[in-house]
Amino acid sequence: MRSIHFSTPLRKLSVRSPNGPVPATAQRSTGRPARRVGAVAVLLGLTAALLAGTASPASAAIITVRDGFEGTQAANWSFSHVGNGTGGLSSLQTHTGVRDGFISMRSAGFSSVGRRVQLPATTSCTAGIWVNPVLATQQINFEIIEPNSFTYVALKTVVLSGSAPYTFVSTQWNHGPRDVLVRVSLIGNSNGTQLGTWVDDLGILCHT
Repeated sequence: MRSIHFSTPLRKLSVRSPNGPVPATAQRSTGRPARRVGAVAVLLGLTAALLAGTASPASAAIITVRDGFEGTQAANWSFSHVGNGTGGLSSLQTHTGVRDGFISMRSAGFSSVGRRVQLPATTSCTAGIWVNPVLATQQINFEIIEPNSFTYVALKTVVLSGSAPYTFVSTQWNHGPRDVLVRVSLIGNSNGTQLGTWVDDLGILCHT
């Protein structure tokens, strides 16, 4: 894996990608400043709020994952794509901290970033992540996958404009497997439009 550096009108973008460089066209206009709204604690607070109506009074909340691509956490993540896509680690448009993930597409297919998670024995879980699309309106899937059969445990699909700020996307499931693949997929199109999405601050909260 090699390191690639691009100079952009905003700042230097540092990307480590197994599939080549993240396109330098995926950059912010100077009229749209970076948003660092909140910290991981905010994400977990939102996740807890989502679960407030579903957990029994005797249940206990377990913070299973807090992962913002920082430090050694970056090694947890892998990138894949089908079609003309790429992905890698960047420092250009973080939600919090100094690192994030970036995925892009320029054809039909998809580009994904994901990591495996070992869950405790639980009755229900909520996962949430922040995504920040650029360039054009795009479909983003937030996927919880059983990795052996590669079937969905949970799926949340959103359509966001290229001018949307960092947006919190979450999904819930009950009595699922303990080994899951958590993945964000950017869905491409057939007209060759360049799409890109920054990804940051994954949180998973489970109840026993």
